[in-house]
Amino acid sequence: MSNNDEDEPKKKRKKPDLPIVSIKTTADYQRMKLERLMANPDKPVTIPTRPKDKSLPPPPDFVRNIMGSSAGAGSGEFHVYRHLRRKEYARQKGIVEQAKREELEIEFRRKIEERQKNR
Repeated sequence: MSNNDEDEPKKKRKKPDLPIVSIKTTADYQRMKLERLMANPDKPVTIPTRPKDKSLPPPPDFVRNIMGSSAGAGSGEFHVYRHLRRKEYARQKGIVEQAKREELEIEFRRKIEERQKNR
């Protein structure tokens, strides 16, 4: 009771016959990718979603460890202070960058509307 399928080795799927091309530039690489994509147009293509914008946590409402980098703080406390300071600077930098992005987006939308009115 042996199956004929078990005796025969499984057939490998044959790849589409595409010419072998040496890639020398990025244009060659893009051309190769497009040719491979267009070789089987029925195959579904997945388009990745856009990454979400980073949202920084809001500043703390109540800071328990109020200290400075000057006298009175122990040697280990300076590193805690430095970490908090760096974290706050990163948060402020993110706020400024987000404001710039929003401003550029508004300017872009305004230019698009202006060009559509001129048509």
